[in-house]
Amino acid sequence: MNTIDWSIFILILIITLAIKQFKLQKVDSNSIYDKSTLNYGVKLIAIQSFVYSFISLPGQAYSQGITFLQLYLGIPIAVFFTLYVIIPKYKIAKTKSAFEYILNHSDKKIHNLTVVLYLILRMLILTITFYAIAMVLSILVKVNFKTLLIFISIGFIVLHLLFRNKNYLFQKHNQLLYCTIIIILIFTCILYKLPLGMYIDDTLSFTASFDKLTLVDSKLAEKDKFDLTKCLINGTILFVALLAMNTKTLQIYRQSKYSYKTKDSLFIYGLLNIPFQFFILLTGSILFTFYQFNDAPLHYNPNNVHTVKQSIYADQYNDIKQEYHKILSLRKEASLLYSGQIYQNYSNEVLQDQILSLTENANKLQQEAKTLIKKANDDVEVNDSDFILLHFINFYVPDGITGVIIAIFLISLISLGLREINWLTKSILNILPIKKKNKANEHPIKNRYFLVSILLIILILLITYHVPVFLNLIQILWTYASLFSGTLLAILLISMYGRANNQIFFVCIIIVQLSIFYLYFTTNIHYLWYNAIGVSGLTVLTFVLSTVYNSISISQKEKDILI
Repeated sequence: MNTIDWSIFILILIITLAIKQFKLQKVDSNSIYDKSTLNYGVKLIAIQSFVYSFISLPGQAYSQGITFLQLYLGIPIAVFFTLYVIIPKYKIAKTKSAFEYILNHSDKKIHNLTVVLYLILRMLILTITFYAIAMVLSILVKVNFKTLLIFISIGFIVLHLLFRNKNYLFQKHNQLLYCTIIIILIFTCILYKLPLGMYIDDTLSFTASFDKLTLVDSKLAEKDKFDLTKCLINGTILFVALLAMNTKTLQIYRQSKYSYKTKDSLFIYGLLNIPFQFFILLTGSILFTFYQFNDAPLHYNPNNVHTVKQSIYADQYNDIKQEYHKILSLRKEASLLYSGQIYQNYSNEVLQDQILSLTENANKLQQEAKTLIKKANDDVEVNDSDFILLHFINFYVPDGITGVIIAIFLISLISLGLREINWLTKSILNILPIKKKNKANEHPIKNRYFLVSILLIILILLITYHVPVFLNLIQILWTYASLFSGTLLAILLISMYGRANNQIFFVCIIIVQLSIFYLYFTTNIHYLWYNAIGVSGLTVLTFVLSTVYNSISISQKEKDILI
């Protein structure tokens, strides 16, 4: 970023923190229930959205196209299932959360185990926020990634103590609005910077010719790919679990004065989410087209580039870079010819194959560069797909706007982190054996809150520090969610519709969850399938063991009667 961007970036940060610190937040607890159906549907999208998806999804589409959208096709089915299978049970029981329902229909051990599993999931998701903040900061300062994580943790401790439990800088629906405007702005900027005379229809034709706009893949795909069967089955389970276990969604639904509005709004959430995610992925796909006509870096993470250039492998890296840019120059010439023929409604397969071949050679050089970076510093992460959009923002967005975008991303991520830390702290305190507060012990409870918060931040730092970025951020999110969501949903459904001995049920939960962890670390099963494995595994195992237990119990009773 240049001086203008830095000035705007710092100014926005200062203004945001000043407003947060000195302006009273006026919150009407009933106002959210008197809004329109559309307003509530948008609020639901905000609740279920993660800021870093705006950063990560374009990189996912750049690499593999928009087939990732198939995962979100399960959302409408999940909404229907939640409305007509789960929420009626909540309403009959007059429960405030899924955890309260499980407690009332099983026992304390199963309730606590469910809460612990959910807290572990939320803590793992919080580590992604730390990663995302470090990634944004790494394009601003040349500091080691792990060093950044330490500074981020210290920053969270300071902000948490400063703002106490007033834990947001932006409200979630405002974050959604600002980030959506940013994506629209970036989309427009990409189109503007494409070759003269190349309009939206030409751009889409060019992008589609390289298989970046293929939405549905009906064939069963490889481990790292996405197909309709895999995504539809597991996406439905995943989003049912997220909706059913989300306390805020249930609370809003229960307290709403207009039940028909909230029902319709849940459907709107399910329908709007797909085009919303599609547009983000589409932005990443046309970013692929943009880099066919413009210089792309050999490696997108600037901190890693700085690392290798300061090492003994600098000369080798520069040699690879020179060869890489020769290939890019040839690809640019071929792309210009190919786009001109597309403009004339003609697709030249020879040129298309040439571009694909050059792209493949460029990808090989990028892998060689990643190998050199690893040799220079084995601790750094070489997965750079999340930096693709950040690179475009940093180098191709007009001066001044770059500072605004980076500031909004950073503030939104910090706000998300503060919210999660606050929620996790309160949840941990709720399951700890603490006496009810009164005037005499109010101060110790407040101290305990801050102590738990600080310990939580330190724990998140340790996890983030030692667990590598094994995929891009959005896939890490759904990996973590998939490892737990199937089990959590099965616990809830069995509590609602099944009858099981609590002791057997408790043992089955542990067996299934440990089995999922074992399979994840020892097999090549795609991470999405753990949703189906969790639901089916726990349901079948609980049913079988409960049937065996009941049979043994009946046999024993018959023997006792005969005796």
